[in-house]
Amino acid sequence: VAATRCAAHFPPPRRPQEQRSRNMSAVASLSVSHVAAHAAVTSRSSRATSASSSTFPRRVHDSQRKTSQSRRSSRMHAVSEPVTIPAAPSGGEQDPAIAAYIADQMIDEAVMLASSTFPIAPEELIAKTKGILATNNGANDPARLAADFNFVAPVIGPLSKEKFLEAFSSFKLEAAFPDAKANFHSFRVDPFEPNRVWYDSRFVGTHTGPFASTIQATGIRVTTPPQASSMTFNARGECTQLTVGYVMDKNVGNTGGLGGVFGILYAIGYALPFPEAQPWSMSLQYNVFTQLGNYSSDLQKFIAGFNIGGADK
Repeated sequence: VAATRCAAHFPPPRRPQEQRSRNMSAVASLSVSHVAAHAAVTSRSSRATSASSSTFPRRVHDSQRKTSQSRRSSRMHAVSEPVTIPAAPSGGEQDPAIAAYIADQMIDEAVMLASSTFPIAPEELIAKTKGILATNNGANDPARLAADFNFVAPVIGPLSKEKFLEAFSSFKLEAAFPDAKANFHSFRVDPFEPNRVWYDSRFVGTHTGPFASTIQATGIRVTTPPQASSMTFNARGECTQLTVGYVMDKNVGNTGGLGGVFGILYAIGYALPFPEAQPWSMSLQYNVFTQLGNYSSDLQKFIAGFNIGGADK
């Protein structure tokens, strides 16, 4: 209610558009390549492919796996039917209040994944994910991407398979950042969407080569914030959706809190001239909202309500 009242009195202003006169016409074409910060250097794909073929430990015993042999062949994008979510083990917690909170608010991932009916095991999905990363996000091997594939980033997308391949197959980040490292890590299958693999990255690289053939080397070392990405698969093992560039901590790195190519361009001094490619700044409406006593009080009460089931109230 408070937000509605505030918005009624303070309609959104027109956002200022920052203009750069140098090289912007060529750089603007890069916006559809927001995913590029997550592509490890393509020339090193053989090393990544080797990593993708390694054996991953199963999260559950074979005896638990036997309960999930009856697998559905239909594609899954989310949990589509009611399920009983198992509580996480307390881990020997002695404080009854904390143990109760763990049992009530945390899940047992291993049990949930063991009961999944998706026909591809978690370790196989992770291997497929690494294989796609090693082939330039599938641009060098489009058969890994489903016909109905979509690319989704915080600003760009969804892009169809055709549009994605058109934009991404010709983008060569390693020319501008020969020492680039995506630093992918923490691959895990979503227990709520057992056909989806999440992973994180922290791109680092030094701008020592031409970027998009127009931006000359600046020598700037780029460090992005940690970013979350995911791949969703169908029952045939084809990737149906790639999400990238979702920043997990905007205070890390030198990209102004931006992910993907937008963050890289900002770090080297060539930010694109629209608000979505600029660091976040407080809007006039939100600034006024936080200054109004009654509205701030309502907001604090609203936020306090998110301490769901906490042991300490």
